[in-house]
Amino acid sequence: MALVAVIALAAVTAVIGVTVGAVTVRSLETTNGVAASIEARAAAQAGIAYAENELRKLTPAGDGACPSGATLDDTDVGAANVDFLVEIYPDNGAGGWATTPTCPAPETVQIRVVSTGYADRSVSGAGAGEDVVALEATFQYLPRTVEVPDIDPAVYAYSIDGVLKKFVLDSADFTISADVQIKTGDFECSNNASVAGDVILANGSADLTACTIAGTLHVTEGVGIDGGSLVTGDVIAGGDGITGTNPTVRIEAGTRVNGDVFAGGNVSVLSSSASEVIGNITATRDTSTRVIVANGSSVGGNVLTSGTIQRNGSIGGTESPGVTGLATPVAPRVPNWTDMPWAVTNATQFQATTWYQQGFTNLVKWPAGTCSIGSSDPRWAALSTYTTPTVIDATDCVGGITTNNNLSPNISLSTNIVFIADKFLFNKLYFASSSPSVNRKLYFIVPDNTANELPTCTGEAGNIYLTNEADIQSTVSAFLYSPCEIQSDRNGLRGQLYGGVIDFDQQAQMTYVPTSPPGVDFSASLPPVLQLAGAYMGDQISIREVNTGG
Repeated sequence: MALVAVIALAAVTAVIGVTVGAVTVRSLETTNGVAASIEARAAAQAGIAYAENELRKLTPAGDGACPSGATLDDTDVGAANVDFLVEIYPDNGAGGWATTPTCPAPETVQIRVVSTGYADRSVSGAGAGEDVVALEATFQYLPRTVEVPDIDPAVYAYSIDGVLKKFVLDSADFTISADVQIKTGDFECSNNASVAGDVILANGSADLTACTIAGTLHVTEGVGIDGGSLVTGDVIAGGDGITGTNPTVRIEAGTRVNGDVFAGGNVSVLSSSASEVIGNITATRDTSTRVIVANGSSVGGNVLTSGTIQRNGSIGGTESPGVTGLATPVAPRVPNWTDMPWAVTNATQFQATTWYQQGFTNLVKWPAGTCSIGSSDPRWAALSTYTTPTVIDATDCVGGITTNNNLSPNISLSTNIVFIADKFLFNKLYFASSSPSVNRKLYFIVPDNTANELPTCTGEAGNIYLTNEADIQSTVSAFLYSPCEIQSDRNGLRGQLYGGVIDFDQQAQMTYVPTSPPGVDFSASLPPVLQLAGAYMGDQISIREVNTGG
């Protein structure tokens, strides 16, 4: 009996020992598993923090940085073992995410950062926790825009007087467009005249006959193009004031448009001499809008219209009548007039001017009286001696400045010079740079002292007239400004014109060289044009745990 009791006690003790051991092992496994889960989660959180820090770094351009392959792990910071792996996914622009790790593009609006954390300890058994945890964080991705600077045009005319016949406007640098901007009034061009840039009308129409526009023609009203004219860019016409069946854009008589036609009204491509549009035609106003492509004429691209299409000629693309929701043509960008005053009677007032602040610190006052400059005039000869940017104040000259046919000597400039007078008449004009490798700039300014963003041609203000003896060498360019009229009958002009009225005679030719006065923003009245240049990391939107593998 005693032996039985001992055996029973030993059995009970064994059972208790096994139970206690099993519970102890299970507890250790559970403790280790929980610790592993915590460790893996901490590693995943560290991955999110590390990725956010890396993504918030900026490139020299100011964009968000992105690691190679859009992935990160802690070996990047010197860890011996991988405790986290981070993958970056930008939005796909359609409500979802990229399917593979990818660096965000400037158009990205959100990014998804998935960090998978790993526990260093191994776990097993029924009480084991997770040794891998994945966290997903989403962040805003913010656009970085830059303002696109407006390039001042070759010719700014508040209005144009007459017809451009045989007029030639080219550019000294073929990479810079020699644009013409007209604030009010119409543009007429004929007799093989040409413009090496855009022609933009803020309030008017255009009529081209045997004319070449090496750029875009953009008007608020209508466009008529014939006589074998060529437009190498687009034709955009708003159709303001055009009603009924009258065409907003009329193309005929062997005319070619290399770009697209976008019209707020009817478009006619007529048959005489095989007119053609190389690009697309979009015509929108209402259901009565009509696009006519006559027999013998052609359109290389698609034709879309809110109304109907009458095709007898060739259309290379798709015909789409009755399209709803077509956008109307955008308005042309032509700034308001910029007033350039001059009311300087003492040194303090001079030092407050933009000219002085831009480095034109030498002021020379021509005395009152006649300023008709002829042979060996000491005022003219002195121009060669100036070595500091100089302002010539000739506002006391009676009748402004006139250069005579016997003007001498020929001037070699050692600096830039501003002439300010009530009017200018150039019967002869010769300028060159004293150094062939250094370009010099001249400014001929008739002040506009009325601050109203309108050309105010009153009081003493007068015209600028260049006859056919004006000659500006390739090392010099000139900027001419008058709130009154600038009239040119010269084929040797280099620079820019800015006038209340511009009038080009048949001998006029001009080469565009950017010469705008420093410190003057002639596009200040326009809203800025912003261009997407890049993007960078914004605020965190959310964070959550996800299944491993995404």
